[in-house]
Amino acid sequence: MQMQHVVQEAFHPRAFGSLPSEVSELATPRYFPRGSIIIRQGEPAQYFFYVHAGHVRATIVRPDGTEKVLAFAEPGQFFADVPFFQHANHWYTGEAVESTKVSAFSRETMEKIIRIRPDFAFTLMQSIAHKVWMLSNQMMTLTFDPSEVRLARILVEILARKPEGTRALSMTHQELSALAGTSRVMVTRVLNGLRARGLVDLRKGVLFITNMPELERLAAFEIG
Repeated sequence: MQMQHVVQEAFHPRAFGSLPSEVSELATPRYFPRGSIIIRQGEPAQYFFYVHAGHVRATIVRPDGTEKVLAFAEPGQFFADVPFFQHANHWYTGEAVESTKVSAFSRETMEKIIRIRPDFAFTLMQSIAHKVWMLSNQMMTLTFDPSEVRLARILVEILARKPEGTRALSMTHQELSALAGTSRVMVTRVLNGLRARGLVDLRKGVLFITNMPELERLAAFEIG
């Protein structure tokens, strides 16, 4: 049985279905309580991971000590696969935002898996290729699109992953700024502008979408 995936998204890594049983049996299950460090920036990438449950936050620390949230890994997604296959060091730290269950893949494990499930290699290629596509898309939108358009696209994508009809999101401005590739201050400014236009509302740390059709128009850059 092959893994299933969702439609490509510009700001979120592709989510896959559950691991094939033969793959899951060979991978090493690991459990990380909230706040645990799964991988650390600068350490050799001896494993990559598939998320079964929980939420992983990727952060990078610059030489001047500045820390920035880069991305998040959710159930159905792989992380740390790019440095693993590059035989490189991890370029970010992965922290369990909540209690998280993963499958860990070593090089020895991958050799065994490829012998019995060679199609799994294609799944991993899709995962990595989508991340390259996603980063290219983000570079384009950072270069050409206004911040409000970029943030609208992110919100529309997030809602598309939620149960139909969901209009409330519990996300911090810092999480949104990481996805948008901008500062938290800019995200706050844009959200206040969207609220003034009647597209969103902000109450006690929860973002409410009050005009979904207009938000979708903005995400499509139909703002004339």
